[in-house]
This record gives sequence, C-alpha cells and structure tokens, in this order.
Amino acid sequence: MSTRTPVFRRGPYLAMNDFFDTSVRTADVAETQAWLQAQYGHVDVQADRGSFAEHAVGDATFSIRRLTWQCRAEVIYEADRFYFATSSPGYGWTVGKESGDYSLEPGAVQPGQELVGRPHDTALQLVAFDSAWMEEAARAIYGDESLTVRFAAAGPVSRRMRDYWLATLRWALTQLPIMTEPLARAHVRRALVAATLETFPLVGDPRERRASALEQASIYTSATAWIDDHASLAITVDDAARAVGTSTEGLRRAFAANGQLVDTPEAYLQAARVSAAHADLLDADPACVTIDEVAARWGFTDRSAFVAAYRAAYGVAPQVTLGR
Repeated sequence: MSTRTPVFRRGPYLAMNDFFDTSVRTADVAETQAWLQAQYGHVDVQADRGSFAEHAVGDATFSIRRLTWQCRAEVIYEADRFYFATSSPGYGWTVGKESGDYSLEPGAVQPGQELVGRPHDTALQLVAFDSAWMEEAARAIYGDESLTVRFAAAGPVSRRMRDYWLATLRWALTQLPIMTEPLARAHVRRALVAATLETFPLVGDPRERRASALEQASIYTSATAWIDDHASLAITVDDAARAVGTSTEGLRRAFAANGQLVDTPEAYLQAARVSAAHADLLDADPACVTIDEVAARWGFTDRSAFVAAYRAAYGVAPQVTLGR
C-alpha cells in the first residue's frame, strides 16, 4: 500500500487571532488513527487500508468540520463542547440510550456525553460550539440571563426544522472561503447558532423562549427603523432605547441576537450615518460641497474619524467619491 504524509495547512491569521483553517489527508491507516486519536480520543480504525481526510475552519467559539472516511472505524469520544452532525450513509452513532445514523437526521452531542461513532466509507459534516459562547448567544437571543443550554434529545424537534438546519449548514459551507474575515465568520456563526437553538429541543418551555425571541426581533426592527430616520440628528443609543421602549442593555441584547452585518446599536448608528453620507457624496457637486460639511451633516465632528469609517465601509477615501 502506498502511503502519504498528512497534508496540514494552517490559516494565515492564526498568529494574529484565534482563527484556524486546518486540513489533513492520509492514505495510511496508522497515520489516520494517530491523527484521530490526537483530535477525538479513542479511535480504532478497523481496516488494513483506506484513507481519511478532514478540513476544519473556525475559531475558539465555533468550527465547521468535514471528515471523509474511506475505511471502517469506531470512535469513542467524550464531548467537551456542543457538536451537531450530519453525514452521508454510513455513520451510525450511540449517545447514552439514544442511537441512530447521521445520514437519516442530524444529531447533537452535548458536553460530558460520550459518543460512540461507527463510520464506514462516509462523509461527516460537523458544527461545534464552545459551551460558554453558545450559552451566551442563547441568552442574548432569548433575552434570558439565567438560561442554561441543555438539549432534551439528540434529534431535531421536527422534520421541517431538520430541513431548515440542514439548509443553513449547506449555506454555511459555501462561506468557508471567506471565513478569514471576522465579519463574515460572525455572520455564519450567528446564523448557525440561531438555527441550531431552534432545531434541537432545548430543555425548558419553548413557547416562552419563542415569545422572548420575537420580542427581541421586534425591538431590533423598531430600533433600526428609528435610527435610520434620525441618523442626521445628535442622537445616542440611549435615545434609541427610550424611543422603542426598552433599556439600553435591552437594546444591546436585541442587536446581539438579531444583528447581521453589525451586532451593536453603536455600530449600526455609525453605519447608517456613513451610508447616508455616501449617498450625499455621490450626489454632491465637489465645487460647492466639502467633506467636512457632509461629515458634520451626519454627526461626524472629527474629520479623521469620518474618513476612517468611510474607508472601512467603501474601500476608498470620501474625497475619491466626491470627486467622481
């Protein structure tokens, strides 16, 4: 049998933050077993020949992993975080008294649980969430600072929600090439955790959580509309919170739970002002309008702060847009 040394790639930003992009590929059974045991605990590869590959992308809060098995194995793993998996035919599993096959429906493994997996010529797709981060995200989404994340069962609450989770995961996999960007990664992470919390049966009253989530979404929608309408005025986040009938902390929780491109009201207010300034610069006559005038119109008293915010949003200095 020919063997290959595992190919290992690391994302270019690992030295600057906790982002990682790692890959391994090997056709050697001993190398496969050594890698898997280092990553996942006890693994017994039950084959004389075969191949294995894994690609993992993420950071300290979450990761997306794709594992391809061209062999038969048994994996015994005590989870230290939340895992949610789906596969092609050939990945049977047991967690406590529950068992199934990830090709039939996705399943959850919770911190402290022991997974016994039996992959056989299959491809596994896996989403992992850090326990503390997932609990923090759930508390923001449902507006409940006392919420403890625990799932009542391994499988989805319904077939419809199963399909929703699988569709969200398929979309997330298309975003892997841009996951080096923190904003893109945060967007993917937020979509995945929201879909996961709705798809798998959290312990507690789902009606109360759903009502709280709807209230959070309503606060977010009302606040963004109010900020858009008043962005030219000297408003603050406290003003926005009062306008929509919540506290400043309540407003921040609503943005953390529902924001897509930005997840704080301060960032949304700045983005709204920069966007409005951009529209003014496009329409302005450079012979009659200055950058300082446009910046001041939209609440920027510091020219350098406006230029930095504009460049971050549009990739060029505002003077370039004004001069077109």
